[in-house]
Amino acid sequence: MILPSGVNVIDKVLAGGIRGGLLTHVFGEAASGKTTFALQFVRSAIRLDMAVIYVNTEGSSPIERLEQIAGKDVESMKSHFQIFMPHSFNEQGTLIEDLELYMKPNTKLLVFDTLTRLYRTVLDDKKSNYVAHRELNRHCGFLKGLARNKRVAVLALNQVTASMNGINRFEPVASNILDYWSDVVVRMRTRPQRGERLLERLVPDGEPSKGLVNITSHGLSTNDTQ
Repeated sequence: MILPSGVNVIDKVLAGGIRGGLLTHVFGEAASGKTTFALQFVRSAIRLDMAVIYVNTEGSSPIERLEQIAGKDVESMKSHFQIFMPHSFNEQGTLIEDLELYMKPNTKLLVFDTLTRLYRTVLDDKKSNYVAHRELNRHCGFLKGLARNKRVAVLALNQVTASMNGINRFEPVASNILDYWSDVVVRMRTRPQRGERLLERLVPDGEPSKGLVNITSHGLSTNDTQ
């Protein structure tokens, strides 16, 4: 299964869209448009009569933004859209273990917004950090297993932290763990022009790997929006 976003540039960068059976990792700075990016695919899935599970660990709800992008209220989409909001890293792990129980026969998209936010809240000292790293690795393994076994597209959004390699200014949080489990990696960057965002597919490489989109009240768009 290839799920398109409905935005020509995004789908070209992703060689058609996000794929069932794969874990797609999208990272970027705050306000770079990661949630809006994910909701483009939620809208497309619902339009194609697919069910979506959306795990939200952020302080703000994506409901209002989804209604703007989809052009309808969530009540009318409730048969296709389930949202879960874990409040701790332990709750996140329990939910991930149980996700298969909540999946419907037509569930084809699982969004995690944001996979590493609660993980960062438990980082403290060397001992607790080791436990957290191991647990996040387990979370990613579960998600990758769901993607492969249920042929769903898993879209994991991620924050960034200051880079230590001196090459890039920012890198994904828990980059070693996410790099290991991810099949597709996309970086989102803000641009000097207001509302403009740069998408760059880092994994797998190949052309075309970059594209510019604009954030609007109705989602991401270009002149080639379908």
